[in-house]
Amino acid sequence: MNLGLKEILKESETCSAIVRIKSFEALHIVRTTTAEFPHGIVTVDEASFRSSFRSTEPMDKALLLVVRRYGEKILLKESDRRPKASKKKGRKRSSLNSVSKEKRETFDEWEGPAPWDISTGGDGCPKFLCDVMVEGLAKHLRCVGIDAAIPHSKKPEPRELIAQAHKEKRVLLTRDAKLLKHEYLLHNQIYRVKSLLKNEQLLEVIEAFQLKISEDDLMSRCTKCNGRFIQKPLSTEEAVEAAKGFQRIPSCLFDKNLEFWQCMDCNQLYWEGTQYHNAVQKFIDVCKLNE
Repeated sequence: MNLGLKEILKESETCSAIVRIKSFEALHIVRTTTAEFPHGIVTVDEASFRSSFRSTEPMDKALLLVVRRYGEKILLKESDRRPKASKKKGRKRSSLNSVSKEKRETFDEWEGPAPWDISTGGDGCPKFLCDVMVEGLAKHLRCVGIDAAIPHSKKPEPRELIAQAHKEKRVLLTRDAKLLKHEYLLHNQIYRVKSLLKNEQLLEVIEAFQLKISEDDLMSRCTKCNGRFIQKPLSTEEAVEAAKGFQRIPSCLFDKNLEFWQCMDCNQLYWEGTQYHNAVQKFIDVCKLNE
């Protein structure tokens, strides 16, 4: 044969067994068997091919058997090298995109009922879980007396957020559009906050969930941990004793007749000083309580 494999040896003592000295591409093996098949399968420039390989003896029967068996599987056309697009997958992907779009539209406009709704067995107290993108909103909600928790970990997985919201019967607040694509979300478990500024986000949530805020609710929660305050306020002496080794109370407050409030969860102490009154006035204006 004019075409053949380079440097193939025959061992007469081993019943025509083939010993290959060098490795070659499968396509090269197939090309050497052109004369053995009824229809030629060589489609490349044979002149350049012959120049790169020496003529050898006809192929051994054992090797020829392998080529005949796998030759059609080995030989690839140029079209086989290009990835084929599946129309079925394309249709499926477009349907998933439409579902995701419908979900985003659903979560943009709150329909309810909320997990805390009395009609669904809730206690009637609004509860939210603010993800890392709206943690500032959590502090604002606490300042107006709303129960607003944050994730247990700094970088929670989507399933962890949903599990925490479901376990604690909270509505998850987020600005993450990707979070809305998860199929295991329920329509009353999540709400996408559209506003960027914290004051506007607070108003958006109050209006979307029709929350009732009164002046008595302002600064009624611990902004640090979301805990509740003790029922009875502490005197200055009691506050100084409670703050030992934990929190420093300015000495300028000792001569003033102030009441101190302590968080039942993290033991943080608060008092009605200038910062307190400024915060109360701020949220009276933000929530438009005077109107």
